[in-house]
Amino acid sequence: MKPASEGSSVGVTIVNEAEGMASALKEAFRYGPRVILEKYIRGREIHVGILGDAPLGAIEIRPKTAFYDYTAKYVPGMSEHLFPAPLPPAVYQAVSQLAYQAHCLLGCVGVSRVDLLLDDEMHPYVLEVNTLPGMMETSLLPEMARGIGIDFDALVEKILETASLAK
Repeated sequence: MKPASEGSSVGVTIVNEAEGMASALKEAFRYGPRVILEKYIRGREIHVGILGDAPLGAIEIRPKTAFYDYTAKYVPGMSEHLFPAPLPPAVYQAVSQLAYQAHCLLGCVGVSRVDLLLDDEMHPYVLEVNTLPGMMETSLLPEMARGIGIDFDALVEKILETASLAK
């Protein structure tokens, strides 16, 4: 259960039993008039950065909380980041391609970060495409770029070079 208009896992509750539905709804509605109820997929957190016309690579996040919540995302040390994601080569390639396809199908240009879950059978599920990925100390896109030798200033320059003013 989550608010329809929030990000960073704000207001998200994982409901395991029917008794938890009322409190989850109350929490989600604190952030707006619409909520989303979706099937919970237990799996590995994989994020793929897209820059220009290619994936930067995939990173796996291992949160120290129940799921990749606000605390795990923004408090240093509350999640472990593994880049490149320790996946079999064929799976790594598949999630990278799926992320790039999602980026393209949505008409994204320049930069995005695609968030996926990878279930126990290695089936990927696209959660969302972030068209304004974070650019803070704990943000994933700059970390992926550093992992392939692109420092922060060069990343910003590449983002500007690939930006589009088209409507």
